[in-house]
Amino acid sequence: MFYGPGGPYALFAGKDASRALAKMSFEPQDLNGDTSGLGPFELDALQDWEYKFMSKYVKVGTIKKAAPAEDGTTSKSPETNEAVTTEAETEKAPEHKPREVSSEEVKEKEATADAVSAES
Repeated sequence: MFYGPGGPYALFAGKDASRALAKMSFEPQDLNGDTSGLGPFELDALQDWEYKFMSKYVKVGTIKKAAPAEDGTTSKSPETNEAVTTEAETEKAPEHKPREVSSEEVKEKEATADAVSAES
């Protein structure tokens, strides 16, 4: 699987990679949702990626943005630099609606799907 662990595009899984996709970049500093400063060709490329993903994949959730803490800083995991979600912040999503998922959960599900595919 392209986006699964060890796959060529695994760095995009579980992250807002809008800027990287628009710029066709594999650079870690571009793995964010900041689209400011992108030109018309890059924005067109990003829209093309969105259409491609929407037609090919089922939406399984959304990436939760980091919320500022009371002291004005952002709560992030030091190992992954991704937003940390506490149980108090997470509500159980209704079965019929997308829910927020962590990048680790995405990777685990992709690994399971790859294992099942390999057995078939």
